[in-house]
Amino acid sequence: MALDLSGYTPIWDQGFNAYVGPFLYGTRADGSGHLVLELREEHMNGGGMVHGGLLMTVADVMLGKAVNEAADGAACSTMTLNTDFLAAGKGDAPLEATAEITRRTRSMVFVTGKVFQEDKILLTATGIWKILGAGK
Repeated sequence: MALDLSGYTPIWDQGFNAYVGPFLYGTRADGSGHLVLELREEHMNGGGMVHGGLLMTVADVMLGKAVNEAADGAACSTMTLNTDFLAAGKGDAPLEATAEITRRTRSMVFVTGKVFQEDKILLTATGIWKILGAGK
């Protein structure tokens, strides 16, 4: 099943993210943010599966995007990112990711998310981001 990516745009396409991406970001029908990454050969590990570091990168980008929106565009920095690998990814479908803010304080944002291919969850993640300049 092909994804309908009309309305999706590249995000954070500089530095490391440009090298790994492009990451495409859009909004689902339910209003939630949705990240997509089309896989390339260099995204695979030596065993022909999606590299675990790439899965963690996709989680960091998606969770970071959700945090950025929750912080009204303020600069934020990852404090912690905890990941659990649930299944191996293959090169035959794009990676997708979603995230949900679980709590926001004046200076921190708590977030959870998942990286998946079609209906198969590959990785779950939780993290805490610092809103830079907040709480001074």
